[in-house]
Amino acid sequence: MGPCRVLRRIGVLAVLALLAGPQVASAQAAPPKETLRAVPLGTAVRLSALRDDTRYRDTFLREFDSLTPENELKMAALQPRRGQFDFTTADALVDFARRNGRPVHGHALVWGLALPPWVIDHGASDEIGLRLPPIVLPALPGALGKGLANSATVLTGWRRDELLSIMTTHIRTVMRHFAGDVAEWDVVNEPMADDGGPSPSVWRRFIGPDYVEHALRAARAADPKAKLFINEYGVEAPGRKLEGLVELVRDLQKRDVPLDGIGLQMHSHILGFHDQATLEGTMRRFAAMGLEVQVTEMDVGTSLLNVAGLDRLTRQAEAYGAAARACNAVAACQRFTTWGITDRLSWIGVGEAPLLFDAAYKPKPAFAAVRNAFAPRMERAAAPARQARRWRWRAGTGARCGWGSCSGLRAGRR
Repeated sequence: MGPCRVLRRIGVLAVLALLAGPQVASAQAAPPKETLRAVPLGTAVRLSALRDDTRYRDTFLREFDSLTPENELKMAALQPRRGQFDFTTADALVDFARRNGRPVHGHALVWGLALPPWVIDHGASDEIGLRLPPIVLPALPGALGKGLANSATVLTGWRRDELLSIMTTHIRTVMRHFAGDVAEWDVVNEPMADDGGPSPSVWRRFIGPDYVEHALRAARAADPKAKLFINEYGVEAPGRKLEGLVELVRDLQKRDVPLDGIGLQMHSHILGFHDQATLEGTMRRFAAMGLEVQVTEMDVGTSLLNVAGLDRLTRQAEAYGAAARACNAVAACQRFTTWGITDRLSWIGVGEAPLLFDAAYKPKPAFAAVRNAFAPRMERAAAPARQARRWRWRAGTGARCGWGSCSGLRAGRR
């Protein structure tokens, strides 16, 4: 995440917090044990931290059931130059997950941010208010023709067919590369604007609003077995943005566009988080449309000037608990993921202290609130892959080993 987006997101959360004061949840007891479901607990993971920080790696392996690559599967990382894919870092992270029995949630194939410069440095005339249609030059041979074509695109933007081909080729190449190892994908990330219309991304701007449909159809063709998600923030409660997303889903379903689930990012703050009933209501709306639901990126900021530290932790636990209990109560909610493990490496900064473990990897009250909302780990379907494991770190090899097999952090695919 870039610093500008961090500041924008914190600002949005602050406004929502002020507007949502009446919705702050009060502390609630955990659901009765007989109603608890085995919902996997996931987290966003960085390969560099897995390699360099033993506490980070051990906390992940001990406490979490699945992983979402924080940045390694975004377009900027995978296709830094047009048509040239680099899977080195992503392969290492996916291999680590596979060797440790952790499913991977792919994030994100098509997004308006985290793009390589060659995608977004176009349409310069638009920036000065001169909206010219894309220039289509006759095909000229050699480097001169390529240079002229690129110059025209930089000036007036992508042709629809050209950018559509780039998008679908990226989806096809990435999903086929990871087929069998990444079983679900955020195919389109954050397609909605706050007013309920489409977000003004490069894809929307030059392809048109049907880029979402094209992306989902390309994803289904690339890996028919993978689950396909739209992932969005700020749609957890009633409002124009949620209604816009529901309308988008209805339109896609009406035209038989493949879509398996909705990711609710759940970036929140202790001043204005939503209560369990509100979150349940949103989840049930998508469940009624036949879709799986996941909490995909939850964190809860705590920066306040006049609130004692202990009180902040209590409010944070209430926010996490409300979301986790809502997920447990709705059968369609199949995974609960936080956007990071430790406050020390949070994308919004350690000062927000938004995650389940503090900067010293000590579990916070929020961690207990989440765990108490779901079935105990020993009852989880994934438990056999973890139980009775004795791990040791093989010094100098970049591999973690147990029962004679190594779960390497080295690059390379099987």
